[in-house]
Amino acid sequence: MSAASQSASAQLPSGQPAPRHLVVRLPNPLGDAVMAVPALRALRAALPDSRITWAGGPAAQSVLAGLPYRDGVMPAGDRDGKGRSAPFKAGRILRALDADAALLLPNSLSSALAVRRARIPRRVGSDLHARRTLLTEVVALPKTDDGKLAPRSMVEHYLDLVAPFGATADGGGTELRVEPFDEERAAHRLREVPDCALLLGVNPGAAFGATKIYPPARIAAAIEALRTERAVFPVVLCGPGEEALAAAVGAALTGPYLGVQDDVPDLGELKALLARLALLATTDTGPRHMAEALGVPTVVWMGPTDPRWSAHSEATVVRREDLDCLACHLKVCPIGLPCMETLDPAAVAAACVARLP
Repeated sequence: MSAASQSASAQLPSGQPAPRHLVVRLPNPLGDAVMAVPALRALRAALPDSRITWAGGPAAQSVLAGLPYRDGVMPAGDRDGKGRSAPFKAGRILRALDADAALLLPNSLSSALAVRRARIPRRVGSDLHARRTLLTEVVALPKTDDGKLAPRSMVEHYLDLVAPFGATADGGGTELRVEPFDEERAAHRLREVPDCALLLGVNPGAAFGATKIYPPARIAAAIEALRTERAVFPVVLCGPGEEALAAAVGAALTGPYLGVQDDVPDLGELKALLARLALLATTDTGPRHMAEALGVPTVVWMGPTDPRWSAHSEATVVRREDLDCLACHLKVCPIGLPCMETLDPAAVAAACVARLP
């Protein structure tokens, strides 16, 4: 019997047949894509004979490149493109895949519109917003009294979403793969760094917005305090649009460092750079989750975000525990951003000392 026939005849624990071709819509945020890896791995184990295609934006596809848990990939805009017609255009593209099942990891209405437009018979996703009517099967997720998602590890969130396909957690955490070409580029970038240097990654940026930003002068103060304890060599990282912030951190340092703002690495090279670090000191953002997936210890300064969303992580979180406004998730702070502006650099430095090998 062919693999396709076996897949078609196999049944899931729910009694439904295993899909012949499953399209998985990846999350858009970089960190969320990384936190979805245990679910993607579990899905592959549960559906060994099904064809699995990952559909997602360039960031998600790039950061997950090299992982073996899919048979193919297809591009999708970070928000299914732009404009009201975007989900319909995405639907036409998805229809060409001839999939019989779709799993939506994002909670967006646009992703549900796209798979409905693609006429995929089985459409599975979370029970949020008006998209329920566009899906054939909704997964009930824990919620707060006001109907919002209850804060918990996003790893658990994604594992719940793959459960209808018989996928269960294997006990492993997140993971990423670094390609040899990217390792070569990272080595070239670090060619002038002393061979025995203890590399401290510093990631000051955040796509979320200004409320996650720890002031460059305070980051530099934490690094200089750390240097009195350990001989670290800082590598100040940044993504597109964060060059000025990274440059400001570098300008505030008094000792040697390597900055990347004049030649921002793509995600492939960034993975390779992160893998070489002894420690990453970082905002609560995508590179933080990338580093953890690569086995690199992290120290995270945190204020507006809730650490329960990454409860699976072994990161050391440094924040002003005495503030009542923590975890507000606001993009604009109405009271002067005390969680970041008054966070003590000495506390960040001490946390880094404790996590360094």
